[in-house]
Amino acid sequence: MSVVLAVARKEIRDALNSSWLLLYAGLFTLLALGLSYLGERNLGSLGFENFSRTTASLLNLCLLLAPLVALSLGAGSIAGERDRGGLTYLLSQPLDRWELLLGKFVGLCTSIGLATTAGFGVAGVVIALLASAMDIGTYIVFVTLVLALIVVMTGIGLVVSVISQTRVQALGIAVLVWFIAVFVFDLLLIGTVSSTSLGGGGLMLALLLNPVEIVRVLAIIQLEPDLQILGPFGSYLLEQAGTGGATAILVAALAAWAALPASLAAWLFESREA
Repeated sequence: MSVVLAVARKEIRDALNSSWLLLYAGLFTLLALGLSYLGERNLGSLGFENFSRTTASLLNLCLLLAPLVALSLGAGSIAGERDRGGLTYLLSQPLDRWELLLGKFVGLCTSIGLATTAGFGVAGVVIALLASAMDIGTYIVFVTLVLALIVVMTGIGLVVSVISQTRVQALGIAVLVWFIAVFVFDLLLIGTVSSTSLGGGGLMLALLLNPVEIVRVLAIIQLEPDLQILGPFGSYLLEQAGTGGATAILVAALAAWAALPASLAAWLFESREA
């Protein structure tokens, strides 16, 4: 475990020295503050919105940005070391392949999570001081869901990184995965449902196949379980299982998504040559 922590610490240092990660943290802060201010202005007054409105405004933007950052950094990890010739050197050290991969996974998740928490933390403090109402619990739940999505997408990015020959190839695949998960998946499901006799069980399974959709539905259930906002898949799950049951199912699915990609990446990395 000490080897894993050593690799993780190095990964955190490298990531926190990256201008891209600092830009990401700054962008999250500006989005939280800017959307809150503009939202209140659109309602006819100037100032900062409460946490619930801010969270609702940020949801779609976070579902776009957080997966892209996590997928890209995860995809560039092993493939980048391979491109620079550093992977052979790392594997010549007294450590197992799975320790290297797990250390990188922990380090990436921690560094991206710190950047995310810092961005939302600054925004949260400012909004709490200036908003007319506070719903800190909802805001914390939202940030937690974003962090969970980062863990999932970092694991998927590592799978892409392990199977790719070059960093450019890995980043290309990562962007494709992001585009499908965020933009294409729902359209494909709607087309499938309208052209086939996909039953209720199929609808529920389809929802659980996309971690981005899982986080979106979970966030909406916690914010405002409106059937029109949830969409057909989330609405069906909520109607069948209720708020508590739907939340339990989605949390369990998200936990599985958090563990499986990283485990798959470790298995693939163990079976491949440097």
